[in-house]
Amino acid sequence: MAIWLVIITIVANFLGAKFLKIDKECTAHASQLGGQQITCANVTAKFFENFTISLNRAHWMTCTNCTLGILDENTFNFPRNNISFLFLNKANVRMLKRFAFVRLSVLKVLILKENCIENIDQKALSSIKKLTQLDLSKNNIRILTNNLFIDLENLDILSLNFNGIFYIQPDAFVGLKNLRYLYLSNNFLTKLEEKMFKYVTSLKILYLENNCIFDIHYLAFYNLQNLNYLYVNNNSINYLVQFNFKPLSSLIDLQLRFNNLTEIQTSSFNGLKSLKFLYLGDNQISSIKPYGFIGLESLEYLEMNNNNFEIINYTELCDIKNLKVLWLENNSISNFQIDYKSEVQNSLVVLGLGYNNFTVLNYKLLYNKVPNVKDIYVNDNEWKCELFVNMYNFFDSFNVSLCSNNNCNPNATKTYIDTLCNPVKSDDNLDDNNFPMDFSTDSSSSLAKLSIIVFSAIPILFVNM
Repeated sequence: MAIWLVIITIVANFLGAKFLKIDKECTAHASQLGGQQITCANVTAKFFENFTISLNRAHWMTCTNCTLGILDENTFNFPRNNISFLFLNKANVRMLKRFAFVRLSVLKVLILKENCIENIDQKALSSIKKLTQLDLSKNNIRILTNNLFIDLENLDILSLNFNGIFYIQPDAFVGLKNLRYLYLSNNFLTKLEEKMFKYVTSLKILYLENNCIFDIHYLAFYNLQNLNYLYVNNNSINYLVQFNFKPLSSLIDLQLRFNNLTEIQTSSFNGLKSLKFLYLGDNQISSIKPYGFIGLESLEYLEMNNNNFEIINYTELCDIKNLKVLWLENNSISNFQIDYKSEVQNSLVVLGLGYNNFTVLNYKLLYNKVPNVKDIYVNDNEWKCELFVNMYNFFDSFNVSLCSNNNCNPNATKTYIDTLCNPVKSDDNLDDNNFPMDFSTDSSSSLAKLSIIVFSAIPILFVNM
């Protein structure tokens, strides 16, 4: 449920509201927003065609458990009214015909979530030019046709999550010059076409998660110079072309987790000069081409957990001058290559190397190259006692935490050393009384470590239940 929807709902249903039955099917109660909220239940579209209730003081209307079917210009046959909020979720709406909301000229919020809408006439929304929020999620829309939102120049939020959208026509978003939040997750999109978002120049947040996207045209994000957050998790992307994201000069957060990427191409992220957070975990990445991370001059957080890396070359990361946190956990890394001639990385504070195949690590050279590191996660590797103890003592002398568990607990690291250096004797020397009975393991989620970075929460305005 959207945050703004939760807030409005709480306000509208405040404690002590007095309900007044104004019709057989409808009730009204005062709202803290001013005026009345009217709720009608178990009605059809015909009911509203013959609506006689005065709406002079009403600003909000909700239809619960309704069966509205087709909405057209005669459906909401209201006299002069001030309806600003219209909630028609789960109202069995199938079709929006032309001028369906023609008598709701001051409407600002329209909720059509969880209906059966398949067809929307090009003029269906043309009479509600003051609309700022439109929720069409969880319907049966397959194609976004040209000029569908052409008159909604004041629209700020558009949710189209959980439809069956597989194609967006080139001019589908024309007219949405003030749109800031666009939700297209959980659909069947396979490609991001050339300049498909060219009309939404004010866009700040774009959700494209849980689609079937495998191809991104190199000009797909043309004109999105104001975009701050882009979420493309859970798709089928296997390749990024050079300068794929170049138009996104204001992007702060890019998430590409759970895709099929196998390598980072040269200049894949070049142009993302404002990017601070990059998530590439849960792919199949095994290599980084030279200059794969060039252009990421503001990047502070890079997550590449759960990939197929076996070797990491330190020089591949030297282009990220301001990197503070690097996660490389749950790979198969056994070799961290560091050239003594490489540049020093002064900004790195957290390095995650847990759940890999390390047996050796040139930790002294590593510290020489990242002298400001504070926490290094090395749990669940193949360390030998002597090397690990020496490594621990070395970093401890510089007040660097060598972490052997997800919480980087110093006592846990000491316990780990004891276990590593004093292994349990073979079964031949154990009797039943000496055999350990506690088989518990540390199952703390690695996600707990993300709390190291604290940054302002972004507004997630549509989160479907």
